[in-house]
Amino acid sequence: MNLLKKFEKTVFSFLVVVLAAYIIVEIVELLYQFGKGIIGPSVDGRLFISNALLKEVLPVFFNILIAIELIDTFSVYVQKHAIKVLNIMLIGLIAIGRKLIAYDFNSADGLSNLGLAALIFSLASGYYLIKKNEFD
Repeated sequence: MNLLKKFEKTVFSFLVVVLAAYIIVEIVELLYQFGKGIIGPSVDGRLFISNALLKEVLPVFFNILIAIELIDTFSVYVQKHAIKVLNIMLIGLIAIGRKLIAYDFNSADGLSNLGLAALIFSLASGYYLIKKNEFD
């Protein structure tokens, strides 16, 4: 059993290193996109960042948040061997927020929009109910 725990910690360490490298790459990408928006010419009348560039920058920001939350979830699991459902719900909400920024509502059919709305409502309701139980 001791060998299994060592293997689990090794896998966890590997995943943390990969996620940390991913976060570094995404931060460089975020800085590049932001710098390009500040230095480059304005396209749609905005002072610094055009709406098109904003749709490129914000998903990168959300990717960084998701990776940080995943590292936190991994560390809680390795330390306590318990998965915090609240963290998983938070990761889901962040991922949906990222999806909404890049989502093209005009090309999607009504059923896809309803499904996305149901997913948002489910995650938000679950997050609320779990958070509410923590305070009771």
